[in-house]
Amino acid sequence: MNSTAIVLLAGGLWAAAPLTADVARLTTEHVDIKAVYQPNDATNKLAIAINDDDHRILYRSSEVALVVAEVAKLVLPGDYPPLGSAGDNLWILPQTQNPALLYLGLSAENDPPGVMPPGVFTGQLTLRLVAVDGPGHFFLWQADAIGGLDVRMNSRDGISEADRTPLALGSHEHFNYGFTTNGVYQVVLQVEGRRAGVATNDYSLATPIRFEVEPLPPAPATPFAAWQEKHWPGVTDEAIIGPEADPDRDRRPNRLEYAYAFDPKKPDGDGTPSLSLVARKTGRAAEITFRRNLAATDAVFRLEAGPSVVGPWTSITEVTGIEDRGGYELLTLREATPVESTAARFYRLPVELLDE
Repeated sequence: MNSTAIVLLAGGLWAAAPLTADVARLTTEHVDIKAVYQPNDATNKLAIAINDDDHRILYRSSEVALVVAEVAKLVLPGDYPPLGSAGDNLWILPQTQNPALLYLGLSAENDPPGVMPPGVFTGQLTLRLVAVDGPGHFFLWQADAIGGLDVRMNSRDGISEADRTPLALGSHEHFNYGFTTNGVYQVVLQVEGRRAGVATNDYSLATPIRFEVEPLPPAPATPFAAWQEKHWPGVTDEAIIGPEADPDRDRRPNRLEYAYAFDPKKPDGDGTPSLSLVARKTGRAAEITFRRNLAATDAVFRLEAGPSVVGPWTSITEVTGIEDRGGYELLTLREATPVESTAARFYRLPVELLDE
């Protein structure tokens, strides 16, 4: 059953989004990217939220995906720098309302009451583009009456101080939002402004806004495939992305980079399994500690022990410690057989990928 959170914003209660496993996908609503005042936050007095004007729901940015439907796609009839050249595809959420598309604005209004109370800030706010993570370029612009382009944000030429737009206090304004190809984008924005009587500006956190430009590519078949796509979007060369490839040349193939939660694009530090001996009444027991990527649900670890490098091998399954490191864990397993019981003891940790 879904529940509803009640969030206190600037002294006023406002119904937040239903708490579900998936984000809310907004498709044809009238929606605003909204600057919000947070008086009780000691560090960030400003925040960026998403307001569904049609349904009167104020979302946290992480709760929403803004959908750019496939009907937003057009072919440029001529050269429109920096948007593209004649014949290029461009997906546009327009500044004028189209019932088939999301109608997306920018807002510094005090709506719902309390989110941007008048008199708190002086002058105007500024919305900045911080980063764009996606398969193509992002643009924000307005078109004038004679077809000219007033481009406020443009990721094609890199992101700089020029990628900004003012937000007049109490204002609500619409723009064109452009994307050069389909796929999922994280457009990272930050808002700043100065409160009355304060000598320095306040800033929001750099806030990712998720845009889903349709048609979305099919979901990866396995978690490992998703990991490959994350690190090498659009690359299919097995010599780079394959499980046994070693593009960073640190002698750790991608299969292990993935399973251990390492970065496959740069040589990592040691991070290999470590062995320690623990005194017990029956003799010293070997404990092996290794990293395990929590997202690598298709990676199978088998810690094994044997009397020689050729075995025979027996499995070690007794877990004595799990330490969460955020994204991966340090897992410690103990062998029941005392090391003194054999002349030599060897350990190995093969890692296999399911449906490889």
